Amino acid sequence: MRRYYFPIVCALLILCMSFNTNAQNLGAYPTQLDFKLTSGQGESRAINITNGSGKKVQFRIYLNDWVRDSMGGHIYYRADTLHNSCAKWLTLSNNFVEVEPGQAKQITVKLQMPDDPEAIKEMKWAMVFIETVEENASSKTNSTQASVRNLLRIGVHVYQIPPNLTNKSVKVIDLKPSKESNTVFNLVCQNTGDVMLECKAHLELAALSDGAKTKLDPIEFPMFPNQMRYVPFELPKNIAKGKYTVLSVVDGGEDMSLEAIESQIEVK
Repeated sequence: MRRYYFPIVCALLILCMSFNTNAQNLGAYPTQLDFKLTSGQGESRAINITNGSGKKVQFRIYLNDWVRDSMGGHIYYRADTLHNSCAKWLTLSNNFVEVEPGQAKQITVKLQMPDDPEAIKEMKWAMVFIETVEENASSKTNSTQASVRNLLRIGVHVYQIPPNLTNKSVKVIDLKPSKESNTVFNLVCQNTGDVMLECKAHLELAALSDGAKTKLDPIEFPMFPNQMRYVPFELPKNIAKGKYTVLSVVDGGEDMSLEAIESQIEVK
């Protein structure tokens, strides 16, 4: 099983939102494809690739598997490697396109579900990568030689959630001090349901000495089914030293009750 780890700089280039760069003004939208198919069904969605630059741009389109780690970072795998992958059910209309300056092109992503009840027992997902390439001329020999250089990459998330999956559940497990900093605490929680959750969490602190309360700003984060997540909260720099009770609250989204735990920490 091959895994691909990318540094933060690369991850910033794969933000799943339409974006432009001053240098190239390239974009792709939508950057998330949501399917809700049952067994045997198929559906196609279009991705628009735009070129606002002053020159023709070539794009390579391909699939990858991926997961989020416990801190929310993306880890990439070869397509159709993971058990929760839908890559084998996806078909791309093109693997390579050229877009003229100021123009746009569409590619089609088709998801065809197998006629198998096992296929709709779990949420599945994959990633469509749209990557720019450039042909460079080399004069080492009398003939022109083309080489390919990666320039920019956009990731389009693909999610397949069978309509029979309706269980939404999240569990707050613990609040742990970070090993890297004594002013950072990691809220540990887990998605115990069947579908991906868009969560929001916050901490409410009360000083044991005088009852003074401090509420930290909420942090939003997604979680795949069964995923364990560490959400780092940094305490205010001016917070007084001493012991605090902490109420850790997670909101898993619509139609879900808030989940919380109470614990005690010491600020040193």
